[in-house]
Amino acid sequence: MNINYKKSLKLITLLLSSLLIAFVSAQTFSELYMRATPITVSSADVVFTGGGDTATIGQIYYGGTEVNFTGMQVKQGETQTYQEAVNITNNASLAKNITLTVISTSGNLTAFNYVNVSVIDENGDLKGQSIYISTGSNTTTTGKIAMDNGKEWAVRWEISAATHAEAGTELYVTIKLTVED
Repeated sequence: MNINYKKSLKLITLLLSSLLIAFVSAQTFSELYMRATPITVSSADVVFTGGGDTATIGQIYYGGTEVNFTGMQVKQGETQTYQEAVNITNNASLAKNITLTVISTSGNLTAFNYVNVSVIDENGDLKGQSIYISTGSNTTTTGKIAMDNGKEWAVRWEISAATHAEAGTELYVTIKLTVED
């Protein structure tokens, strides 16, 4: 057998060059990890707390993050005011911005002259705008209200029924409280 050393040497050189290129261009990487062990739910900083009228007209749920009013009533042709339907309390160590916004209404709005929802501070002063719901023009948000830490403010509901309203007529209103730093 006749071996061509020149060709063999070229082949070996080519093979070594290929291995060297493959080794040098091999991709290297690192692996990094994130672990959430555990993720824990903590209590809310700003919560609903009982006001002077809360026990009569509703109940607070879920650590103060939801309130359901099931006992609000108004007589035909009259206005009923719940001065402290519920309170909003800032338990955070810093000020927060709060906003009340109407997210839905349903039922017979024409049986009501208006529904007015306001945030009232400890001095009896209005904070932000009053929400005003009627068959005419509406204000659907209080706008952003700065609330210092440690404050407890009342949410006042004023409901006016039309004189033509029939007994048993219902209106449903859902308002969202948004809290920002």
